[in-house]
Parts: sequence; structure tokens; C-alpha cells
Amino acid sequence: MNALITSAPLLLRRRGALADALPVIAFTAATAIIATVIGGAAAFARRIPADLTGPVSAEAQLMPFLMLCALFASVLLIPSAVGLGGSAARLSLARRERDLAAIRLVGGTTAQVGGTAVLDLAAQALLGAAAGVVVHMLAAAPLTALDFGITPFTVGELLMPWWAYPLLIAGVVLLAAASAAVSLTGVVLSPLGVARDSRTVRMSVLRLLIWGALIIGFLLFMQIMPMIDSQGSNLGMVIAIGFVAAIVAGMNVAGPFLVWVAARIAAALAPAPALLVGARRLAADPRAGWRAVSGITFAMVIAGFLTIIATIEPSTPDDQMLAPALHTGGMLTLGIAAVLAAVVTGVTQTARVIDHAPQIRAQHIAGAEVSQLHRARLAEITLPVLLSSVVATFTAFLVLLIVFGGDAADPRTVILYFLGVLGAYALVVAAVLVSAPLVRRAALRTA
Repeated sequence: MNALITSAPLLLRRRGALADALPVIAFTAATAIIATVIGGAAAFARRIPADLTGPVSAEAQLMPFLMLCALFASVLLIPSAVGLGGSAARLSLARRERDLAAIRLVGGTTAQVGGTAVLDLAAQALLGAAAGVVVHMLAAAPLTALDFGITPFTVGELLMPWWAYPLLIAGVVLLAAASAAVSLTGVVLSPLGVARDSRTVRMSVLRLLIWGALIIGFLLFMQIMPMIDSQGSNLGMVIAIGFVAAIVAGMNVAGPFLVWVAARIAAALAPAPALLVGARRLAADPRAGWRAVSGITFAMVIAGFLTIIATIEPSTPDDQMLAPALHTGGMLTLGIAAVLAAVVTGVTQTARVIDHAPQIRAQHIAGAEVSQLHRARLAEITLPVLLSSVVATFTAFLVLLIVFGGDAADPRTVILYFLGVLGAYALVVAAVLVSAPLVRRAALRTA
């Protein structure tokens, strides 16, 4: 125990302002998005009349349907925000592995080292979650200006109950601690094991089969959904929303396997050293390669879903009230997804440069020019981005074809989706440009 107390500062020391800020930024964004989405869905739920059989306004009659739309947006956004929190935990822990090895070397046990690392990460999560709640509260007032075609929401309606905020913060901290504990099981907590980065990359085709099973299950369910909802119940719609959420989440299960396969093929056929280096990095850590574009993939899926909403033209009085709500809600969902994608992309790409700084320095000493290092990193990013485009397009339009049939073939949907893809690529370019100076700094570092 004395050895652990003496060496704990090695683990708890700060590794640089940027490296320490990245997990906190990710936890802040995740908490703010979760709180905002839950608060918005609850605002619609509160406006549903207790008795819809009596005389109610046209706005009140639309509330159950709008509540389902809000639920659909929630099941898409919240898992991705939770995933961002988990990624932030793994990101913070990965950069302390050499310190873990040092503490093990001076006598700390696996449990002691792991416990210290988890507590350090929980402190970062607590700081980020508290900041996220503040961001959520500050964003509530501007959101009241959005036009949903109904009576505007108040700030009080968009905020969660006071008791929900401590629970949310505690949940984020527990998520971070659990993610750290799970990540520690993938590291050999011995001085030699951590120093050698003893990890085994295991990618199974089962990942792809699970995703395929979800798609097939959704296709079969849609055949019986009319019978489930024939009595006026919305149970079938709720189950369908759950299927769509599972399919979108399944992209993150199948994605690393696809990156691993594509990276191995690219490494075998690489015509240039830069592509070879980038492909081998991806093959060595396909999960991290996919996490770097997971936010962009999700944003492109949301853009695909919204192409149908954007082409809705009101024809009846009810449609005239419903259309603004769908358009505004859709654009708000896309906006939150874009923020999520920007944070995921920027944080992950910057973190990967920081994590690979020793390798970048070694390659530069061995003779690689800084421009070649940039090209290798660009190759490392391009392959997952291209795969994410294919996966997102396939997922979005498959779901749209199953739900809407031929209506999803409107040429306007293709144009709108193409614009969404361009926006996603712009995020990638921005992330590359923001973190590019770090590559040069790592290559030219003298110590």
C-alpha cells in the first residue's frame, strides 16, 4: 500500500492541457445532449391530455404522435451520446497505460492500480457532467424560440425535474467508471504487458451477423405491425422505433469488423508507404478507427431519415400543423447529431494523434518527412470514412424503403442526402485540419 501511495502521483499527474481537456469536453457534450433530449421528450409528454376521448384541441390531438416522434429522436440520439461518454472514458485511460506499468513495477497490485485509475477517471467524468448540465440549462432559453407549429415551449418545460440532474451526473460517472473497468480487462496489467501494449485484436464475423439479424428481424416485424396496431394501439410503432434504434446501434457492432477487413486488404495491396502505414494502424486497432467516424456515420443516417420529412408538403389542416413540427424537430435532431459528430470526430482524431506521438516521432527520426506523416494519417482516416458512408447510406435507405416503400425514391431525397454527406465530409476535413499541427509538433519534438 505504501508503494501505491508513493507512486499514485504518476497516474494522477496531468499529461498536458489538451490531453486532459479532451475527455472532459466529451463528457460535457454527452451530458448536455442527454439532458436536452430527455427534457424535450418530457415536454411533449407533459402536454398529452389525460383523456383524449373528450373534446380536445387539434394541438392536443397531435401530441401523442409528436411524442412518438420525440421518442424516436431520443432512442437515436441518447445511445450515441452515451457511447461518446464511454469513448471518453477509454480515451482517458489509454493514455495512462505507461503510468499503470510504473505503479505495477514498484509493487502496486492489479486491483490497487485499477482502482486508482478508475477514481481518476470518475473525477474527470464528474467535472464534465457538471459542466454539461450547465450547458443544457443555458441552451434551454434559445430552444424556446423554435417554431414547432404549436404553443411555444417555456424554459421550465424543457428542463428536467431538479432531482433528475443528480441522477444524470451519477449515471455519467458510473458509466465512466464501468467503461474504465471494462477497458482495464483488455490490458495486461503488468510492467511488461503494458509497456509492450499487449493487446490481441479479435474481430469476428459474428459482429456482422448480429447486425444482419436485426435488419431481418425488422423486415419481418414490419409485415405484422399493421395487425398489432389494428386496435388503435401504438405498441407496434414503439417496437418499430426500438428496432430502428437497435439497427443504428448495430452499426457500431459491425463497423469495427468492416474496418478490420478493409484495412487488412488495403495493407496487402497498398501501392504507397503512406497507405501501408495507415492501413496497418487501422488493422491494429479497428475499434478506435471506427470510433473516429462513428459520429459522422450516425449524422449521415439521421440526414437520410430526414430526407423524407423534408419532402412532406401539407395538404390538410392537420398536415399544416404537423409539417412545421416535423420539419423543426427533424432539423433540431440533425443539429444535435451534427454537434455530436463534430465532438466525436474532433476529440477522437486529436486523441489518436496524441496517442501515436511516439510512433510519429520514431518514424520522423527514421526518415519520414512530415508531409508523408500527414498522408499516412489521411489514409488512416479516409478508409473508415468511405466505409461509414456506405454503411450509413445502406442503413438509412434500407429503413426508409421498408417503412415508406416507393416514397423513399423521390429524387429530392437523394439530393438532400447528398448535401448531408457533404456536410459529414466537411466535419472530417475540419477535424484533420484542427489536429494537423499536432502531427508536426509530435514529429519535431526534441524530448
